[in-house]
Amino acid sequence: MKKYSTFYHHIREAARERGVSMDDMLREVRSWGIQYVELDRDDFADEDQLRALAEQLARCDMQPSSIYGHYHWDHDATMPTGDDLLIHQAKVLGCERIMVIPGFHSDMADQEQCAREQAQMIAGTKRLSEVAAAQGLTTTIECFDHAKSPIATIAGMAAFLEAAPELYVTLETGNFLFSGDDILEAHQRFADRVRHVHLKDRFLPSQVPEATPAGDATTATTGLVMYPCAVGHGHIPMTTVLDRLDRDGYEGIMTIEHFGVASYYDAIHASITWLKEREQA
Repeated sequence: MKKYSTFYHHIREAARERGVSMDDMLREVRSWGIQYVELDRDDFADEDQLRALAEQLARCDMQPSSIYGHYHWDHDATMPTGDDLLIHQAKVLGCERIMVIPGFHSDMADQEQCAREQAQMIAGTKRLSEVAAAQGLTTTIECFDHAKSPIATIAGMAAFLEAAPELYVTLETGNFLFSGDDILEAHQRFADRVRHVHLKDRFLPSQVPEATPAGDATTATTGLVMYPCAVGHGHIPMTTVLDRLDRDGYEGIMTIEHFGVASYYDAIHASITWLKEREQA
């Protein structure tokens, strides 16, 4: 059976849309066949909040799929240690994976400065992956869709992965388009390092159904305008990506993602419906 997740943020927004409690929304999403939730470290920085989250997930028969955290190694040379908050949260929640966003370049026009910042961001990511591995955790990076991100491209991700043997990949299906790269090329390049998957689809302007609210627009570095949408409903070659993951024997969790969508409830439901129908085809 396939293992599916979606972001805690998405479920929280869906609960607000429907006017129901978070517990009720978690249980409804669980009934659709989504067994896991993806977490943001900074949403649960308080220890009491973290313990309450652990109890809530247990009540609703859900588990964490991965926890992500933003770091600032572009300007902060402090290297992570064994008591890093992201690692602590993963251990408390029994989560096997963490994901790192290492920072952002300050001035893309200054190549020397970018090189210094990239070196420091690689050093921090490498160190965190080593500390996490020593505690039985897997550290990943994804293609992050921000013009100043050092991991917004295939080449940028490759530089981090080449420097850090304990670092792996969350294959993010929708973000390579942001930098003009190809998700299928990215999968081929990183297939042996994939340990987690984010399923993100995107409408292009000509594809947005007339009766469907478009959600928040994102403008790619190429000038392309994109909108979030349910998995399997947009421009990304999702069927081909999933077929290739099946061919590779990938048995890990796949997280439904669509930040900025017009309705989180509708998008989560449409995504998992499409994925379940594909399984049965």
